Amino acid sequence: MKKLLYKLKIKSLKWQLLFGFIVILVILVGSMGIFEYISMKEYLYTTKTEVLQQKFHNLDFKNLSKDDITDVSEINFKEISKKLVDKHMSMAVIDKNGEILLTSINTDNITKEDHDGDDDTKDFYEKNIRTIPVPKFSKESYMSICKIEGNLEHTYKVIRDENGSCQLVVWRKIGNLDSPSGLIQLSTPIDDTEDIIKREVYVHTSLSILILVIGIILASAIFKRTLKPLYDITNTVEGISVTDLDKRLPNKNGQLEIDRLANSFNIMLKRIESSFQKEQYIKEKMRRFVSDASHELKTPLTSIHGFVEILLRGAAKNEEQLNLALNSILTESERLTKLVNDLLVLTRLEQKPVVEMNKENINGVIKEILPQLQILSKERVLDLNLRENISVYINKNQIKQVIFNITQNAVLHTDNKNGSIIISTDIEELENETFGVLKISDNGTGIPKNHLDKIYDRFFRSDSHRSREQGGYGLGLSIVKSIMDANKGKIHVESELGVGTTFSVYLKLVE
Repeated sequence: MKKLLYKLKIKSLKWQLLFGFIVILVILVGSMGIFEYISMKEYLYTTKTEVLQQKFHNLDFKNLSKDDITDVSEINFKEISKKLVDKHMSMAVIDKNGEILLTSINTDNITKEDHDGDDDTKDFYEKNIRTIPVPKFSKESYMSICKIEGNLEHTYKVIRDENGSCQLVVWRKIGNLDSPSGLIQLSTPIDDTEDIIKREVYVHTSLSILILVIGIILASAIFKRTLKPLYDITNTVEGISVTDLDKRLPNKNGQLEIDRLANSFNIMLKRIESSFQKEQYIKEKMRRFVSDASHELKTPLTSIHGFVEILLRGAAKNEEQLNLALNSILTESERLTKLVNDLLVLTRLEQKPVVEMNKENINGVIKEILPQLQILSKERVLDLNLRENISVYINKNQIKQVIFNITQNAVLHTDNKNGSIIISTDIEELENETFGVLKISDNGTGIPKNHLDKIYDRFFRSDSHRSREQGGYGLGLSIVKSIMDANKGKIHVESELGVGTTFSVYLKLVE
């Protein structure tokens, strides 16, 4: 079928379905026609056969079936002919060797006796029965018929006579049924039957063509209506562009396959929309990153450039100005180095490297980094509230970085003299999982609620002026978030303006 459709260059689904429907309809109608033709032909021939066989019932077959009949010439076939043959039939007598002994048109045998002049009906009768030719078979055929078991009640053949007309022929055996002395053959033209069959074939063909035409018209309309949702899907999909990826296809058309296709397209469109939005977000993020990085790099470079110009103008001869310029250049270069190092750390973390994680006591990790935190806190109060025996799976060095960065963020947003920072550990449940929790709280300025979802973005500073003054670039919390993702942990933040901020770090607990 595919090869045929390809050769016919039928590519439209509608026309492919219609072509397939036509083929099936032709096969069904043709099969029904053939079955009807065979059945009707068999019925008509069987009916004719029964009519002819009924003629044999008028004969005295007790005499014809005697076992001692050895010669068919002993039988009075003229009497038999009168009982069997009418103007629509012909008769023949055949011996056991297949020889035709006499026929209903053999005047020497059947009509050689004159009638008495008064019996004009018989003369007319015998004249008319001679007008129907007697069908003749070969000797071998007659001998084969003699060998058929039984009295041949259901045996018939259709043959064309010498005039080209179709005749139906039946036989009865003479003598013993097992070894007959001969056959009586009775035949009748069936041209009228053939005409009936031809007429029925013509009617059936005409009706079949009409059914085919009506079927094609109805099927075309039905297929067009059935495929309309598919055409709508095609038109909708073709009309979707980058600016309207939020379009969705109707998925309740009442057709299971079309609805499934629409759902699949909707899922695909959702993925494309999500990917496109993500791409746009990444592009925008990259644009902001380049802009922010350029801005952050420009400030120290401008400062260094300015001090170098001062030195070139003669400030190098003044020791006090020289020291001030060199110290400023050193400070700005250290800031640049830290910025570059932080960016490198973020780049490595975003490549999702395989992180080596080990069983560690979180309290031990805190105590190892405590001296650095105390130096970082300066005059601020730094308290520890640690729960004993909390073992977690972490990368120790990376978690130290997390603790340091969050504490540094707390230092940036708390007062040096009145500030307070509390580091605590505990075990808590989150989303039906148990974690070891590290919390770092401060009593600083707090973070506005509209900034909470942005604090992990690169170069974002909730309090830009204070962070910049203390050397912050807004990369610390970005590094914290990337490290937590690498360690399969979670981080939450709670903050209230004027009260303070608490960062909760959830680490995978050792069972």
